[in-house]
Amino acid sequence: MHIIVNLQPLLSPLTGIGYYTRELTRELLHQDAPSVQGVTGRKLEILTQEHPLLQTTQVAGQPVTERDQWAWQLARRYLRNPLTRKMYRWLCAQRLRYNIEHPEAIYWEPNYVLLPWKGRSVVTVHDLSHQRYPEHHPAERVQFLNRHLASSLFRATRINVVSQFTANELQALHGVAPERIDIVPPAVAERFFQPLTDTEAADLRRHYQLPPRYLLSVGTLEPRKNLATVLEAFASLPFAQQQKAPLLLAGMQGWGSQTYSEAVQHAFSRGTIRRLGYVATEDLPGLYALAQGFVYVSLYEGFGMPVVEAMAAGTPVLTANTTATTEVAAGAAREVDPLDQDAIRTGLIQLVEDRHDAYIAAGKKRAQQFTWQRSGELLLASMQRAASEPTPA
Repeated sequence: MHIIVNLQPLLSPLTGIGYYTRELTRELLHQDAPSVQGVTGRKLEILTQEHPLLQTTQVAGQPVTERDQWAWQLARRYLRNPLTRKMYRWLCAQRLRYNIEHPEAIYWEPNYVLLPWKGRSVVTVHDLSHQRYPEHHPAERVQFLNRHLASSLFRATRINVVSQFTANELQALHGVAPERIDIVPPAVAERFFQPLTDTEAADLRRHYQLPPRYLLSVGTLEPRKNLATVLEAFASLPFAQQQKAPLLLAGMQGWGSQTYSEAVQHAFSRGTIRRLGYVATEDLPGLYALAQGFVYVSLYEGFGMPVVEAMAAGTPVLTANTTATTEVAAGAAREVDPLDQDAIRTGLIQLVEDRHDAYIAAGKKRAQQFTWQRSGELLLASMQRAASEPTPA
C-alpha cells in the first residue's frame, strides 16, 4: 500500500491537529505495509522518521534548511487568509496531479477537507464545532468549512473521527452512514506518565515561577474553550482561596478577544490568575504533574486531549458533562455543566480542598488505553478498508 499525507498541519507551531498528524504519520512509518509520501505546497516527497517536520526537536545531521524554515513559517502565517489558503491548496493539488507515481495510493487528509484527488481517500474530522458554535470561530474558518466539508465527506472513501461523539455528530448533521466511519482517537505520549525528579520539578518551578499549589488550564485561548466562565467562577472565590491555589493559563492566544469583569481583571492584577503563554511541549507533563488540579470545561470538544494528558500525569480533572470529554474521561474526572458558573465554582473548590485518590487512580488507568501504536493500527486498518473499495469514478 502507498499512502500520501497532507503535511500542512505540521507547519510550526503545532496545534492539536498538527500533533495528531505528526504522531500518526510516524506510526504509519513504523508499520510493515505502507510506503508514505508527504505533500506540501512546495513538493511531494518520500517520508522517513528523520524528516524535519516529524521531529519534536531538530535532529542532528538533519537540519531544517533556512529555505524550508522560511517556507513553512510563511505558509503558517498566511494560510489564515482565504485567498492564500486557496492558492496553497491549489499548489498541493498540482503536486498530487503531476508528481504522483502511484495512482492507486490512499490519500489521507488529517484536517477536514480533501485536496482535489481522484483516487481513494481517508479524511479525518475532529469535531463540528463550526456548525454547533459558529460564533466561536473566525468567520473565514466557518465559511471555508461550510463551503467544502460536505463535498469532502461525499468524496472520501472512508471518514475517520476521533470519538464516538464526533461520529454521532456526523450522522446527525451530515447524514453520514455509520458504516463509512472509523474511530481513530489521539493518544497520550509516554512522557506524561513519567514521574518528575526533584531537579526537574525545581527547574520548572523556577522557570515558570510556579506557586507551591496551583490550578492549571491548557489549550488555545479562544471562546469555545469557555475560559471566560471559568475565570468568572474562579474570581468569585474569596481572595484567600484564590491565593491558596492560583489559576495558571497555558496556551497560545486563539481567535476572539475576551472582555472580562472587574473581578477577573482584579484577579489578573493580583496574580491569582496568570497567563503562562505558549508552553514548550517538553514542559507540559511537568506542569500537569505539579498542579493541584486541571480545569477543562469547554463548551464543545471532539475529543479533549488535555483531559487525557492530565489524567496520565496523575492530576485530578474538572471537565464538562457534555460533549466528548465525558466519553474520554469515562467517569475518571469530576464533571460539571459548562454553562453553570456556580457548578464550576463548586468544582474548583473541590479540586483544591478534597482528596482525589480514586479519580487519580481511575484517570491513570483510563489514559493508558490511548496509545499512538493502537491509533496507528486503527488508521492503517481504515486505509486498508479504503483500499479494498472501488476506485471513485
